[in-house]
This record gives sequence, C-alpha cells and structure tokens, in this order.
Amino acid sequence: MVFHSNLELEGFKNKIMKVVLVGDFPEGDKTYGGVQGVLVNMTNAFLNRDDIKLVLVSTTPACTFENFKNRCSVFTINFRSSFFKARKDFDFIIEKENPDIIHLQGVVPGVLLFRRKYEQNFVVTQHAILGEERRLQVNKKRKVLFRLKELTENFYLKRIKNIVFISDYNKQIYLRNNKRAHEVNYELIANPVNDIFYENEPVLNYTSSNDVYFVGEIKKRKGLHLLIQAVHLLKIKNLQIKVHVIGGYKEQEYRREIEALIKKLKVEDQIFFCGWKNQTEVLEYAKEIPVFVLPSYQETLPLSIAEAMSQGKAVVATNICGIPEMIEHGHSGYLFEKGNFNELAQILEEIFSNPERLRKVSANALVRSEKYRPKNVIENTIGFYKKVLEKG
Repeated sequence: MVFHSNLELEGFKNKIMKVVLVGDFPEGDKTYGGVQGVLVNMTNAFLNRDDIKLVLVSTTPACTFENFKNRCSVFTINFRSSFFKARKDFDFIIEKENPDIIHLQGVVPGVLLFRRKYEQNFVVTQHAILGEERRLQVNKKRKVLFRLKELTENFYLKRIKNIVFISDYNKQIYLRNNKRAHEVNYELIANPVNDIFYENEPVLNYTSSNDVYFVGEIKKRKGLHLLIQAVHLLKIKNLQIKVHVIGGYKEQEYRREIEALIKKLKVEDQIFFCGWKNQTEVLEYAKEIPVFVLPSYQETLPLSIAEAMSQGKAVVATNICGIPEMIEHGHSGYLFEKGNFNELAQILEEIFSNPERLRKVSANALVRSEKYRPKNVIENTIGFYKKVLEKG
C-alpha cells in the first residue's frame, strides 16, 4: 500500500492535517500513569484547533473514549486477543482514515503496529527508559516482561525515522546507543500538562501547615518508602509532616513493604492514602498543599512534576534522569540525591521553617511551568509534523 498524505507539500501550512494519535488511553476519566495523562492532554489540545482533524486509537481494548467519542473518530485494538488481528485492524483504520501523521505515544506494545509502508509518516514519542525500569522491578516475572519490552523497543526504534524525545536525558541515551541516529528525524518536546491546571488559580500564600503530597503509581521505582522514612526522621525532631498519597498500588510486594514500614515507624497518623483521582480531583484535593514530593529512582520527564509546578507547588524530587531539566535547585524547586531520605528530610525541614522562601520558590516554579502549557507543546508538535511531511 502506498501511503498518501492529505497535504500537498507546497502550501500545506493552511490545510487541515489529519493525525492518528495512538496509545494506551485510560479506561475511564482517571489517568493511571504519565503516558495516559499525556494522551488525554494532547487530545484535548488538538481538539481545540481548527487545523487538526484527530483520530484516536487505543491499545487498551476496554477504553470507551467517553469524553472524546462525540468529538472525533475513535477506535480500539486488542493485542491480547491476537497480535495479527490487532495489526490487521490497525491497517484497516489507516486505510479508512488515510492520515497525514500516525503518532504513537509510548513504545510497547503500540510500536508493533509499525510497518515499512508507514515509516515516512510514523512518529513515536519515547517516554520510559525500559532498561532502567527493568532493574527496579520487584520480581523475576516483571523483570522478564520488561526485558522483552526492552528488546522489542530496541528493535523497532532502530527502524523508526521520526522520534520525539521528552527530555534530553532519553535523547542522549538513544543517540549513544543507535548507530543510525544520524538518519533519524527527531525533536525534543516536553509533555503537556492539562489546561485545567493553568485555568485554576494557584495558591501561593498557603495556610495549611506541613502538608506534602505524592501522585502516581505506588511501586518501588517511585520511592514512597523514602518519603515515609523522612517523615519519621522529622517526627523524632518534633516536626509533624502529613503525606497525602494520590494513586494506587502497582506491586503487591511493595504494598506489603509499605504497610510494614508505616507500622514499624509508627507514622500511621501521618500517611493518608487517597486512591486514584482524575486531574480535576487532584487539583481540588491538593489546592492548599504547598509541597509535592517525588522520590523516584528513575524517571524520564514526570508529568506529575510539571502539573505541580503549574500550580505553584514547591517540588522536591530526586536528582536523576530528566528531573534536573525541570527544576533549578533552590530556585524553582529542590533536588536531593537518589535514595537519600536524610537529605529529603533536611529539605522538608528547611521548606517548612522558611515560609517566605517557600513563596519565592513556588512563584519561580509557576513561571518555569509555561513550557508545559498545552498550546505551546502542541505548536511545537505540529511544527515537527510539518518537518516530517516535508522530508517524506
């Protein structure tokens, strides 16, 4: 099949571009991870534009697209029932819709849909570094699963011509490991934050005392145990920190570890598990909480940090991977050494003992968050699409 673009190469700037956005869309209105949040945020931003005609394809067969099905074409494909049928269904969608761009968010399993006939117009945004995440899995089964994902990603990424990197961190890893990198058309574009975070007026003069929050999947890689240990150290110093955990457990082994740690350190009255919340609920729940903490062992460019910064939160995060690209230590947030809960405790003590400093850092975070505003990210993304079409 010859892949035809809807756009003429000459003068296409004023034409409507049809984009097929592919990825692991959430089943409902709650987003259970960074890539799902990005898919929702990009969809909302694209649908606000008159120059984009959007088609959504979910690799989550249970996805119902409740918020989008009346605004654009939507499809689901099911890898679990049959890999070959999933590819066949995707081919049917592409033939029917005849898009200008196919944009996959995340790599595995969606990258299995890639074929040579799509290569000129197939764009992938790489999020996770699977080799790094594999080392942090809690059991052998998950380590094997991530190894298979890693091998799949490495195989296909060497064949894909158009790649979006969300951080310089993952871009440098790719360039270092891919001998054909000079042949690749790539761009560095950050993840977008949902517009509702910018529409909501941030609170910079906080009245609540000594509260922090965490958002995300509760698994060992995210390092919640470090925050709990820091809370215990501060309790010994008579500084009572309350931690609000927004999210759900991904690993049952880790759940048992966390529950045992909380009991051992006797901080049951300081750790509050709030469950999963959609982005509107996160906004409302955390509105008066001044500090966001992400003590992860590995991240690429966490959407949760960008969301917190857009609300003027003082972010405290690990000094790893792409996070230092987001935060200037002591100016727009705080960074601490991976695994060092003593340093985390010291930073939290400093924050809550200096309200004026907290206000300044919060204000600086708000300014720095503008790069994650959806209209800015989508403008950069469409600019990359046009480069892809010109080269194709």
